Amino acid sequence: MEIKIIDSELNNRISHNGKIGLILLATDQITLYEFDAILKDTGVLCFPSRVMMDSVELTPAVLMAIKNELATATKTILPGMTLDVVALSCTSASMTIGEDEVARIIKQSDSKREIKEVTNPYSAIKNACEFLNINELGVITPYSKEVTQGILDGMEPNIKTISAATFNNTNDNLVPSIHPDSIKDAVIEMAKEKDVKTIFVSCTNLNICRYIDELEKITGKTILTSNQVMAWDILRLANYKKPILGFGSILEKER
Repeated sequence: MEIKIIDSELNNRISHNGKIGLILLATDQITLYEFDAILKDTGVLCFPSRVMMDSVELTPAVLMAIKNELATATKTILPGMTLDVVALSCTSASMTIGEDEVARIIKQSDSKREIKEVTNPYSAIKNACEFLNINELGVITPYSKEVTQGILDGMEPNIKTISAATFNNTNDNLVPSIHPDSIKDAVIEMAKEKDVKTIFVSCTNLNICRYIDELEKITGKTILTSNQVMAWDILRLANYKKPILGFGSILEKER
């Protein structure tokens, strides 16, 4: 039987505004769920990989060990193709390893292809605060006090934390099960503090993005979250300027 060769048109219809490498922790259950909603119909598409972890307990040692998995995780994302942005989707790991080191490892992971930009939620929250001219935050995390303190210390001196609270749940398999109502209650309670104008909910594994608009209306405060600001930073780096509605005021602004 003769097999015919047929013509085809090459026309990128799904990631024409950006190919994004998204490195997830092995325990991450929430980032893709929230990104699917935020990036829907933008033409900015995420291609995920995962990094293995020594434990589901997010201690500084476990977070630092993720460094050794970053290059391999990056190489598995569309080998040979240029990526507009690669993002490490973990606020605490990015803080522990260091933003510059994360970017260096990812960019040098494969000399045969270009990675244009690198981000993570830890860098993104600082970029977002600079964009919004914010220098004070209330911060809510699920982390241990030790990891939470690292987040707070790392944002200084440019961003001062004036209120902090944690669910103190170090098991990253359980963090996604923290009910949105518990997170919303924590945000509403912190928003009662007169001096707190902006609240950052830190952790890509917390299910909260779909409730940001509601919380901003209830509290009258600016609400930022790890996945929201990471998505914002990805869109900014990919030069996607159209407003995105439904996930907080920062995404409604031109980037």
